[in-house]
Amino acid sequence: MLTLRNLMTFFLMTIGLSVHAELDFQSGCKDLIKSNQCIEAIEACTVFANQGNPEAQTLLGSLYSGTRYGGFRKNYKKSFTWSGEMYKGGEVVPENARKAKVWYEKVAEKGNLDGINGLARLYRYGTGVRKDYEKAFQYYLQAALAGHTPSQVGLGLSYRDAKGVKKNLVKAYAWLSIAADKIDTQRWKAMEKRYKDEQENLDKSTPQCKHLSKLDQMSERFAIGYARQMILDLKQRMSIKQINKAKKLALEIKKERAFTRSDF
Repeated sequence: MLTLRNLMTFFLMTIGLSVHAELDFQSGCKDLIKSNQCIEAIEACTVFANQGNPEAQTLLGSLYSGTRYGGFRKNYKKSFTWSGEMYKGGEVVPENARKAKVWYEKVAEKGNLDGINGLARLYRYGTGVRKDYEKAFQYYLQAALAGHTPSQVGLGLSYRDAKGVKKNLVKAYAWLSIAADKIDTQRWKAMEKRYKDEQENLDKSTPQCKHLSKLDQMSERFAIGYARQMILDLKQRMSIKQINKAKKLALEIKKERAFTRSDF
């Protein structure tokens, strides 16, 4: 007979196994990437990827395509098999979108902003789903209002390109500037210099993959950098009056939503 005590025991065992599995994933996959043990990380991440761990699958795809130097031969076919992330129109879009859609929907239901943004990207580009600009716009808006930087960029582009919403360069500029201003110009230049220095001092005789341990930061930086580029483009297409109106709107939105700057 299944008693309350048995149920509690089973529950505690399940929690224990879950925590143990997470710890194994942390030490067996993620920590190896952080310590730049790239080949070992590929072997460890493969184990968890085959078990259906979506984070391991994404990391494994990144390892195959993002590991550099030391005679490492990139394998884009395997990369697309596991994560298939590619840059498209200023955003990262998964090639294996059918699987990605399932993951995005699951985490989006829990309020995960990356998941909501992922669904927006799928619908904007029609990757694995029927293209639907209106749905994409609504997903971008939801995550952008919650402070998600890539979604703020996506929202700005939607206004700029009239994708799912009426074209509005003032709102496009406002949302792109909200994303771009998350790092001030001085810090941005310092980050660029630090990155350049790191690249110049890399030991290119051994495989390098530790930069992949900061994928979230890389996505944030990419979005901010792209927003800055798009603002320069918009400045060529807008009047001073429009730009001032956009800046005022951006300030109002930031004050209302209490957005903060990124902390790298």
